[in-house]
Amino acid sequence: MEAILKLIAFALFLFFSFMSLLKFLASYRAKRLLEKRVEFIKDGILFFYSERCAACRLMKPEIQKLKGSFRVMEIDVLSPDGARLAKEFGLMATPTTLVVKDNIVQKVFVGLVKAERLMSAL
Repeated sequence: MEAILKLIAFALFLFFSFMSLLKFLASYRAKRLLEKRVEFIKDGILFFYSERCAACRLMKPEIQKLKGSFRVMEIDVLSPDGARLAKEFGLMATPTTLVVKDNIVQKVFVGLVKAERLMSAL
């Protein structure tokens, strides 16, 4: 019994270590997007999401709050155009939100973000 518990503890340790590494890599690649030029939006927000992503569904109401005040482009990474854009930007995780000013990416957020935080970035 003790051996099984040790095996389970080790498996959990490996799982959480792997997840932490993935989060670090996603954040690192996202931060490389700062100062990247975006031709198809001058000022606004690019919201990369997937319908299968639970965190994306939780963030949808926050994005809806911004639509009245700012230009928001919602990009489904499972659509052909969305997949192409996500690959072009090198995104590894959803939800990823880019704040664009004067055609330049100013801020990158990976994961859940409140609308107020996005507004302060704009």
